[in-house]
Amino acid sequence: MSFFNQLSLQSKILTMLVLATLLSILLTGILSYYTGETSLKETAINQLVSARTGKADEIESYFKFTENHVLTMSEATMVIDAIKGFKNVYQKLDSTPLKPEQKQNLLEYYRKKFIPRLARNVSGNPIAETYYPNTPAAEYLQYHYIAANPNPLREKYKLDNAKDGSEYSTLHQKYHSRFRNIADKMGYYDIFLVDIDTGTVLYTTQKEVDFGTNLKLGPYAGSNLAQAYQQTLQSRDPYFVKTIDFASYRPTYGKPSGFITTTVFDGDNFIGALIFQLSSERINQVMTSHQKWEEVGLGETGETYLIGQDFLLRSAPRLFLENAEKYYETLTKNNIPLEEVRQIQNLESPLLVQKVETEAVKRALNGETGTALYSDYRQVPVLGAFAPVELGDFKWALVAKQDQKEVFKGVRDLFNRLMASTAILIPLFTLGAIFFARLLAHPINKLIAATKKLTAGETDVQVKINSKDEIGELADSFNQMALMIRSKEEMVTQKIAENERLLLNILPAPIAKRLQSGEQDIADSFPNVTVLFVEIEGFNELSRDLSPDQAVTLLNELVSNFDETAELYGVEKLKTIGESYLAVCGLSVPRVDHAKRMVDFAQALLKTIRRFNQKQNANLNLDIGIHSGPVVAGIVGKTKFIYELWGETMTVAKAIHSTPEQNIIQVSQSVYNALQGLYYFEPLKEVEVKGKGKISVWSVHPLDSSLVLGENVEVK
Repeated sequence: MSFFNQLSLQSKILTMLVLATLLSILLTGILSYYTGETSLKETAINQLVSARTGKADEIESYFKFTENHVLTMSEATMVIDAIKGFKNVYQKLDSTPLKPEQKQNLLEYYRKKFIPRLARNVSGNPIAETYYPNTPAAEYLQYHYIAANPNPLREKYKLDNAKDGSEYSTLHQKYHSRFRNIADKMGYYDIFLVDIDTGTVLYTTQKEVDFGTNLKLGPYAGSNLAQAYQQTLQSRDPYFVKTIDFASYRPTYGKPSGFITTTVFDGDNFIGALIFQLSSERINQVMTSHQKWEEVGLGETGETYLIGQDFLLRSAPRLFLENAEKYYETLTKNNIPLEEVRQIQNLESPLLVQKVETEAVKRALNGETGTALYSDYRQVPVLGAFAPVELGDFKWALVAKQDQKEVFKGVRDLFNRLMASTAILIPLFTLGAIFFARLLAHPINKLIAATKKLTAGETDVQVKINSKDEIGELADSFNQMALMIRSKEEMVTQKIAENERLLLNILPAPIAKRLQSGEQDIADSFPNVTVLFVEIEGFNELSRDLSPDQAVTLLNELVSNFDETAELYGVEKLKTIGESYLAVCGLSVPRVDHAKRMVDFAQALLKTIRRFNQKQNANLNLDIGIHSGPVVAGIVGKTKFIYELWGETMTVAKAIHSTPEQNIIQVSQSVYNALQGLYYFEPLKEVEVKGKGKISVWSVHPLDSSLVLGENVEVK
């Protein structure tokens, strides 16, 4: 210390600056490194948690939608009539045996086509006689619709009529194309109609070897399809629905299949089971975001997948989908039995074959939700987020993970940059300290302290230096800069808040978020929504006797009432143009009952206009048009933009809104089809639509006239 006291001020300043510089670089480097590591890890965890949560919602929504769909279809007249009809004609086929040569051809189909493909995918040595149908009716149907079907192996479902002259084929031709279209458009692998009394598979869309068999005594009585039937058989609830976990299903050559089943009633008579066979491909599409991992923020190694309670895969891992050969090599290196690897190769899928018993999977199947660092099924260190997914009576583990090497790549790069920067900055700062030590004195310490505060984000800082030299001028400049930064920071914060409020007034919240995230050309297709077009008749006449302020006030009151009613029914207002009001349902929030909500909303609008007329002593009327169909929605314009909908659906809705009568709800064919039985429909004069010609239009009224429009309605 005595030596330090003997040094000149310049030397002391120089020594202190050099030491301060070295210490600052060291502390900054350490803090930057650990801050960067923490930040990168937190970012990765947040990304994985977001992916985990999003995929869990998607999977649960998919199964919930499918359950709702099978329930809805079970009440359809088509399904009820089909089961009754197929049941009647199926019994007649038991007295129509095949000819000996036809039986031989069917047996040869099993021996030469079905069994060889099945043997590649299952253990043991399956034989044709084990799976051969054991009733004359099943033999008959499988011969005509499978063995004698001229379509290729995977296209048997394309045959509408076997041309055998049977009543079954006549009935099959009536219903098959409709069931086939449903399965194709909804992504179901197969649709089954099962006689609840006998357990007979009366009809299938796909036409595989389970067609016509008996789920009580037939070759597939132990399958998960039979389990779905047994679960349905034990129920007497019209709203019963059950999801059966994926398992190897032999009629589909041992490939994974899950089932969703429900009861079918004809009045009070329990007649059958309606069963959907689910494809693992749809699950894969959801879990892999259609194999667009990088686009959804999972980088080069991130993925999400599902594991069942048996620790077997329920969705395909990323490595298998991206590079199957490398995937097989990885399994071999990890001492996976060669027989298991070959089975995956034969099935062209690791589902229900590969076991994944990692820490994340075990904890998720135990009901935990969280994150962890562990080694995955490749024995590669990963960062993972996991959670259980409850699906009825069973659960799956959902895991979102990313290689630690990729997660912490930024940390390694940061360390290397810090080391390189340190090697350059230390000599430079030392030279700078020598130079500035001759010039600087006490005031510089105040400037350094203030600068650090400003750098740390503390803008409410001022430096008081009374000297009139360059240091004093620097202090004055610093003070002005701090004030300017503070002022601009407040302005920026205020502008951001104002912009966000303005954006949410113009656009739906999901679209606003996408725009803020950087998307520029936003346009989406929606396969089925319901659009309402309303025109307020008589407002111009009413406003002639009013001042502009009074007219605007009245119009605002009416439109505000419309907006509040729209929110109640889950309807989105698109815009108002003068006396026109445009709304849509099922757009931002997908809704199965969008057509019904819109009709209920329209009925509420009629009540609203009546209340308005009574209150204002006015005579306003509404012209209402409703149509359901596909639309395209997107942001139009660059500097002054709007969220616009276009397409044929919009054209039809606008075209049908006006008729000689007023204050009635006019709907199109698609709305009529969707809501038959829920309302009373009265046909109106056909309407000419540009590009479509004349289309049918109905007016819609409640079935129960005692219901007051818009009252006692609880919309969720």
